[in-house]
Amino acid sequence: MRMIAALLLLASPALAFEPGTHGEPMVEEGFFVGCFTGDEGGSACEIHARGAIFIVSSEGPSEPDAMNGLAGLAQGAPVKFTGDMIAMGDVTVDFALNTAEPNPADPLAPLVLALQGTWMQEGAGEVTITGLEWAETEGNAYLISFGTACSDGVERGGTHLSLYQQGGDPFFSICMEFQVQDANRFEFLDVATGAKVVLTR
Repeated sequence: MRMIAALLLLASPALAFEPGTHGEPMVEEGFFVGCFTGDEGGSACEIHARGAIFIVSSEGPSEPDAMNGLAGLAQGAPVKFTGDMIAMGDVTVDFALNTAEPNPADPLAPLVLALQGTWMQEGAGEVTITGLEWAETEGNAYLISFGTACSDGVERGGTHLSLYQQGGDPFFSICMEFQVQDANRFEFLDVATGAKVVLTR
């Protein structure tokens, strides 16, 4: 994938089409991943929200100004967006983007931005975090979710990071409690095993 440069900055959102024109209308908050050109031409932007990957394409009904504005955001930047869900797969949503604007008030924004990039996981190789996706050297890929509980619903207090495997059993997840966080090091405690997970760079 090749990242494309922004042509326009995000401005006050203005509706390009009536909600519900192209599918189920949605109002969402998420994190921007990037924009890219596809193998067969055309461009698309990707947003992670609600444990899903939202894909908006330049060849669809999305508002061009909103798409160009997304391309000007930093990887992992928080964003509010509206539009219509055209279709949904296992973890992907084909989305007609109507409006988009930065969402700096998102309380998770500093954490998500700090996690972006490539890390070394002690004893396991490289981990690359892009938006809310955790990808490991051996090919395992997970979507990230944050909360005070794991998938079992038990409230534990404090922020926990849950990894939901893509392409595997949808009920398989890893839940980790934050222990240490700084610019070059994250330490987590695996809730199920008690093992320490350390990322450094």
